Amino acid sequence: MSFRKFRILSIRCRSWFANFTARTMLANGSSSERTPLVDRPVSLTTRAAYALGHVFNDLAAAMWFSYTLIFLQRIANFEPITAGSLLLLGQVVDALMTPVFGVLVDRYANKKAWHVVGSALVTFSFPVIFGSFVRNPFSVGTMFVYVFSIIVFQTGWAAVQISHLSMIPALTGSNVLRSELTAIRYSAQVGAAIFVFFVTWMVLPNNGFVMRLNPFDAYRFRNIAVVLTLFGVIATILFHAFLNARLLEVVRAPLFKPSAPSAVESQQTQPQQQQPDAAPYESKVTSPESSGRPLVTSLLTKVAMLYVASRLFITLATVYLPLYIEETGVGGRQALATVPLVSYLASFVSALMLKYINRSCGSKVCYLLGGLIGVTAALVAEFAGSSEAVLYSVGVLVGAGSSITMVTALSITAELIGPRTENSALVYSVVTFLDKVITGLVVIIIERLRCRDKELCPNYNRDTLAAVCATSMALGLITLAMVSRCINN
Repeated sequence: MSFRKFRILSIRCRSWFANFTARTMLANGSSSERTPLVDRPVSLTTRAAYALGHVFNDLAAAMWFSYTLIFLQRIANFEPITAGSLLLLGQVVDALMTPVFGVLVDRYANKKAWHVVGSALVTFSFPVIFGSFVRNPFSVGTMFVYVFSIIVFQTGWAAVQISHLSMIPALTGSNVLRSELTAIRYSAQVGAAIFVFFVTWMVLPNNGFVMRLNPFDAYRFRNIAVVLTLFGVIATILFHAFLNARLLEVVRAPLFKPSAPSAVESQQTQPQQQQPDAAPYESKVTSPESSGRPLVTSLLTKVAMLYVASRLFITLATVYLPLYIEETGVGGRQALATVPLVSYLASFVSALMLKYINRSCGSKVCYLLGGLIGVTAALVAEFAGSSEAVLYSVGVLVGAGSSITMVTALSITAELIGPRTENSALVYSVVTFLDKVITGLVVIIIERLRCRDKELCPNYNRDTLAAVCATSMALGLITLAMVSRCINN
């Protein structure tokens, strides 16, 4: 019995070596075939094109998270709970469509095709949300327009996000290059957000110290949406023009398919026909691979919570920073654009520096640094007062903390995927699903608890901003400790 097992094992080893040699010779001899996950360098053109692929999403997301809540309350005249419900609707639709596109992108067509579909949906729905084409907030038609356009917008946004994220493991197998692509992607996101706030700063006039927006500013938001859509479409066209689709191909079938059975294969099939115990033994050989699945599932859950904590911080801080600025009454109306602009400039600088910090310190140390910066932002917002210097300090700390934690969380997720790029889109959809649902639920709870009498809670938005920043970063640091322990084990 032992001799039989040893012979089967030796045959399998020789077969593997023969197939490996054939694959190597075929890969070196033909330029039309390529081995997936080769740690090859990513060209500058590919990096620039990849950065442009998510710009339209980033422009729309910066507008959505920064100004949707205040737009629906001040311009569209919806009640806070209604505005929060519409924001929750967008998050729920995004959460539901994220795993759907995770499966679709992995199994059907190619990543660039789904990117085109999502970009088209965003193009036709995003301007409608901020276009103020219907004015009566109490009519059924108005609510239908907002609900339908938000559903279409979030569906397209999810398609672009998942298809673009899943391109990172397909472009390279190097963890260093994956981290660089993630940093480039986030730098483009920050640059897009900076452009959004620059346009908003140019469009919104500074009428003295009048902070509160009103329905007469509807045309200004419409102009902002049209400009952002135009630039987003141009960036998407450039992305598809300069990114080679062959680089995104995932080879699922074996690269070496001989027309006739080789001698090694003949030797392998003959003992299996003669020995009835060969097949059961092979299943025993491959079965230990399934023993690691609970550990991978546990690690995936912890990494998902790490990503959720980072997204909670950046999303909720982005949503409530304009409301916090309006509540302080400092800096005039243009502070609604300049403070977020400074915040994203800090994010941009942090993302550029993170490339060098990550090489020397590692991902987990970088996340710890970003978490501590986020907690500091919460403390400054809550206890440092309401001067103009405090506003910009909070913006800088929020931008730096969100940039470092977000890039690091995505890098850890890419490391978890490793060479398993055929399921990369599904993994990214799993780790973003909780982010969408939890963020929307937190927003609706905050708006549901909002008191109507400003005298009873004059600093509600300030307390909310500090609470969400401190809580999300505390969750992230706790999860980081769990992830580190799981990886070490």
